[in-house]
Amino acid sequence: MFSRVQKSFLAGFLRKLFRVKIINPENEPEDITSYIACINHSSNWDPIVIGACMHRPLRYMAKAELFKVPVLKSIVKLFGAYPVSRDSADVSSIRTAINILEKGEIVGMYPQGHRAKRINPSKIVPKNGVAMIAVKAKSGVLPVTVISKGYKVKMFHKTLVVFGNYIPFEKFEEFKDSEIKDTDKIDKTGKKDIAGNMNLYKKITEKIYGEMMSNYSKYDTLNKS
Repeated sequence: MFSRVQKSFLAGFLRKLFRVKIINPENEPEDITSYIACINHSSNWDPIVIGACMHRPLRYMAKAELFKVPVLKSIVKLFGAYPVSRDSADVSSIRTAINILEKGEIVGMYPQGHRAKRINPSKIVPKNGVAMIAVKAKSGVLPVTVISKGYKVKMFHKTLVVFGNYIPFEKFEEFKDSEIKDTDKIDKTGKKDIAGNMNLYKKITEKIYGEMMSNYSKYDTLNKS
């Protein structure tokens, strides 16, 4: 309900506040129930800006520390966030993301794993979390590139949001020699070793992030002289 209210009253206002220009809006899937939106992350405003640009609400991983602050905890929950521990292998957060996808919702994830303030995203080595969850949930991925002056989203400064080409899960299967087996799941203890799949995850990450950075290079008119 909060997401619907937010979309109805705030989306247009927020797009004007951040001077948002949406590029390739037709790439946002309309007939796909659930998928991962993979977004480069430079500011705390990113989830709000992206939420104002998409037709459906997203669920986000948020650092667990935010959920320890009483008032802030309630706010981030209203915006669809759920906690993740960045300092450990948080199996519960992975399981939560998979459950959300299986329920037909959209999960927003950042390939950097954290905010990369004032850093050209092409200089960052992405992590494999998006790829791992995509494989385990058999989910497609929508690459979303956020472009801002000085590599940080700010109010009253122009922001470009580029929707890349949606990558269906079937494309990821092409990166492996055999089919992804049902046994490749997190076990009940959460101790399953995923090292054997790291090459697969790396290839998928390169595919997704490559699409994002290709769009960054193509559409970035804010950081070029």
